[in-house]
Amino acid sequence: MEALRTWVITLVTITVLCSIIEKFAPQGNLNKYVRLICGLAVTVAMAMPVLNLARSDFRLDSLAWKDYVKLSEGELKRRIEKLQEEDSRQMMEIYRQSLINDIRGRLKGSEEFSVAAADAVLYEDPYDELYCMVRTIYLTLEPTGMNTSKAISRTTIDNIKKQLSEVFAIDENQIIIELRGFSEGGQYD
Repeated sequence: MEALRTWVITLVTITVLCSIIEKFAPQGNLNKYVRLICGLAVTVAMAMPVLNLARSDFRLDSLAWKDYVKLSEGELKRRIEKLQEEDSRQMMEIYRQSLINDIRGRLKGSEEFSVAAADAVLYEDPYDELYCMVRTIYLTLEPTGMNTSKAISRTTIDNIKKQLSEVFAIDENQIIIELRGFSEGGQYD
């Protein structure tokens, strides 16, 4: 960093000195030689770090290759981590969808109700011991065409909660059931 600072100061100093010399140089044939010499001085000052590098035992190609490999390794690691995170999210979504389909399948065939909507919320922190476990289940039930009374019994709701609680190892309070189109209406937590 000190070498860069010294180089910049030298370059600025030579440029300022050349400007002053050009200003006070006599007009005519001599002026173009003064500008030529000043231009050469500035060019040499600008090229000095490159000339010093060329004279030294410095291997630019090996340094550039090492930096390239180092950057490539870091970039490769970042891409692998990003792909793993994306894979994990996609696998979790596939798993969640299969759980929802399982819930729908378990509750299919009732003459009293049908499942209008189902959703499952999972633990998503990969460092949590409950990772991918079911956190909450949301159900929306509606009466079937055969349910002319548009009623659903509390026992049926309790049985649904009990069955899902046992299968997915969650507390019955984590199963939220919304009733749509039933005469009682409402929501059972």
